[in-house]
Amino acid sequence: MSQLASFDTYIESAMKSWNCPGVALAIIRRDKVVHQKAYGFRDLEAQLPLTIDTRFALASVTKSFTAMSLALLVDEGKLEWDKPVRHYMPEFILHDPYVTEHITVRDMLSHRTGLPRHDFAAWRLDITLAEFIERMRYLKLSTSFREKFQYNNLMYYASAYLIEKLSGQAWEAFMQERIFAPLGMNASNFTPEPPLKTQLNANGYRVDRDDEGGAKGIARMPFGEHTKLSPGTAGALFSTLADLTTWLKVHVNKGQAGNFRLVTEDNLKQMHAPQTIVPTDGLSEALFGTTLFTYGLGWSIQPYKSQTLISHGGNVEGHSLMVGFIPKEEIGVVVLSNIAGLPLRDILLYESIDRTLNLDAEDWNTKFHHIVDPLIKAGAKAKQTTTEERKNDAPTSHDMERYVGTYEAKGYPDFAVKRVGDKLQACTLGSLAWSELKHYHYDVFEWHLADFDNWIKLRFLVNDNGDLDSVSIPLEPAVENIIFNRKALELPQSLINAILGQYAPAIEGLSYSIAQKQGMVYITQTGGTADELKAYLLTDKLVGFKYKETRFDFTRDKDAITQLVIKAPSITLECPRQP
Repeated sequence: MSQLASFDTYIESAMKSWNCPGVALAIIRRDKVVHQKAYGFRDLEAQLPLTIDTRFALASVTKSFTAMSLALLVDEGKLEWDKPVRHYMPEFILHDPYVTEHITVRDMLSHRTGLPRHDFAAWRLDITLAEFIERMRYLKLSTSFREKFQYNNLMYYASAYLIEKLSGQAWEAFMQERIFAPLGMNASNFTPEPPLKTQLNANGYRVDRDDEGGAKGIARMPFGEHTKLSPGTAGALFSTLADLTTWLKVHVNKGQAGNFRLVTEDNLKQMHAPQTIVPTDGLSEALFGTTLFTYGLGWSIQPYKSQTLISHGGNVEGHSLMVGFIPKEEIGVVVLSNIAGLPLRDILLYESIDRTLNLDAEDWNTKFHHIVDPLIKAGAKAKQTTTEERKNDAPTSHDMERYVGTYEAKGYPDFAVKRVGDKLQACTLGSLAWSELKHYHYDVFEWHLADFDNWIKLRFLVNDNGDLDSVSIPLEPAVENIIFNRKALELPQSLINAILGQYAPAIEGLSYSIAQKQGMVYITQTGGTADELKAYLLTDKLVGFKYKETRFDFTRDKDAITQLVIKAPSITLECPRQP
């Protein structure tokens, strides 16, 4: 008797144990679908059932499509896997000159460039691919070139730019014309809006947990906040169970779907072949009995019970997915779930393989619970530890208003802080939405990344004058904290006009002239040259500018400026305004 006969009961039990609203699952063998079914709900609040035609956000499963696009260009002779990328796009410059000159498409797709994730440099940022390529040169590498595997979405964004340069088409149009259309994947695209109005998306959810890590409810997550850049070619695909079974048939059947050949066997093998060793830990060995895991081009490769398993997962917006296949047995599996960050997709992948091949039962659900449940509790404990380690009665060094402003770091979107009532909020402009920034202790604050239900600690820094002039944020754990420096304020022209004029201290022969030229403010000392000033502070009583280590503070009386106070490291001059 086939083990698939009791699979429905197993799936429903596993879903309940992980508080998952819905799952869509398909298993293929060669050209035939041997199991295909949807379970639970696409809309939990309205109790609307999930179907095999429900669309999911596929997240990093997208990478296999990006790799295929580049393989098609290799087939055409427009690209070589191992030729330096600079040959095709000279504007592609990284922080390390050697890497810049030698990095190849194979390096980019197999996560071995030395560049760590730096995800917040591009997350949902609405800029052009060309501007993103320009920014990449400022992002620091964390290891030497080809030293080790470091998962990296940014290199897949850069691949989109390469596709466009070589094909003369937008990457979305290229994939539509060269992959989706010939395969008949009519429900697949790269926007939350379906190709047809009758097609429906699944809502995404996460488990809301108590202080001990226990589930206390299901929370709906934001959906479809995509831009052309991000998640783009690293994770913007939307698709269905039916379309993905067609996609898997190409990989199981040596590059063909039916009589249509999408890609040559040689280049399909390039994608499926190990390129980089993936570091593992004791947890992986406990689950699989092996420490050997690798990455190809847009696919992960691992040994599995005397077989080779090729797969790729994805997590985004409350959707967690897995697509995998065993080439020798010509078996493919698609698992789509609408719960965030939990291993149900992996459990059902391995169970599907075991049951299809009638292998000894592992009860993967129990095995994963033994590993993951303590980790969930440890995550809850981390939040308790954060509370316990907070130093009470440790106030900020400045009034709340002084933290307000915009801060910049090359390669990243600006970090901004604003005051809302008696509280602060922060965001990365054009990327993460405004969310709570609450005081922790001293000049350390906790920033709520609402999209991820996560809090991170950041620290405001003061200069020698005691001014808050930068903020240190741990946005990329593989490198030191990213330092964002306070940007010059954008002052209204009426206020700038009020500042312009002559100021003189009680020192004969010494005066200062403030002028504006091409939108910039300059100060000129008697007999000297003009130096550009940058605004750094605006209050009801003060307009502050800086030049190097010297501050130029203009005293306000409503709309009038009464004097200039110059504060240099070794002198302070009061300069009344001259008639």
